[in-house]
Amino acid sequence: MKREEKILPSGIISIAFLISLAVANAVWLIVSWHGGAFIALAFYSVMSFLCLRRRHFQAGVIAGIIGFGIHIYELFVLGTSELVGIDHVFFYANLILPIPLTITSYLASRKGSDGQEEQINL
Repeated sequence: MKREEKILPSGIISIAFLISLAVANAVWLIVSWHGGAFIALAFYSVMSFLCLRRRHFQAGVIAGIIGFGIHIYELFVLGTSELVGIDHVFFYANLILPIPLTITSYLASRKGSDGQEEQINL
């Protein structure tokens, strides 16, 4: 898609979630030097670029699924006993924010031929 195309409201929300996750992981990296935060920062930064500049909102769907999957795995298998203080806030932000990211990215990726969002029939 061309960069000049307008971004739908669901796409703007999706990009906001991606940037929020990138910023949260940057702050987490600065505060506690958590190694996973660096990987997540790089991951969400690349996905933000793909959504913002290239309009590939499928990348947001993938980012949401991977982000949620990794943190649900950490929650149930590894536990949160190693996390202290503010680390819990960043962990749960990384667990919860990918859910609406996935939904809004999916909605942004479903455009009709006229550029409008398609209706989803449930």
